[in-house]
Amino acid sequence: MEYTLSDGTPIGVSVVVDNIRHGPSNYAALASNGDILEVAIPPDLTAAQTMDWGAGSVVSGKWQRFTVRDKTDAELMIEVRGKRDELLTETDFYALSDVTMSSDMTTYREALRDLPANVDLTNIVYPTKP
Repeated sequence: MEYTLSDGTPIGVSVVVDNIRHGPSNYAALASNGDILEVAIPPDLTAAQTMDWGAGSVVSGKWQRFTVRDKTDAELMIEVRGKRDELLTETDFYALSDVTMSSDMTTYREALRDLPANVDLTNIVYPTKP
């Protein structure tokens, strides 16, 4: 567990509350009294979510330095293009002049190149490699 002062200042190896120095073994009790705050642990995110980090504020009694939000279409499209480029790079050697590319591989690579224009950002499905 990580704790902070009520203004978000990190606590070192001890904290002074009411003129008494307290160590980490007392932090949970101090947090339950509201003297210091527990730092919120970032949640697990879905593929469509991201976190924005900031200075922090108190949310539900814990110090929180992040906000969770859905990714924008532009952010999702950047990820789609990145993944598409990776998949194309994996098959680039098929396009060399001394390699015969099968029609299935040609179709697969065309589908990858067309992907950004034809993708449903709520359900991203990549073509299956032959």
